[in-house]
Amino acid sequence: MDHFFLLFWHALLVAVFFAFLWRSDSRGRKALFLKTFLIMFVSAIVLGWLMFPFP
Repeated sequence: MDHFFLLFWHALLVAVFFAFLWRSDSRGRKALFLKTFLIMFVSAIVLGWLMFPFP
């Protein structure tokens, strides 16, 4: 399996879990899901890109 797909799947599932755990209204869940998903997904890609030149 591709690591990019696994990263996407993990960020998606964790963001859904946190959204349902910490928010009770629909609007709050959507906002928290989007924020959490983007933070985890984008930061993992950026950190991976920054660590690429190092062995």
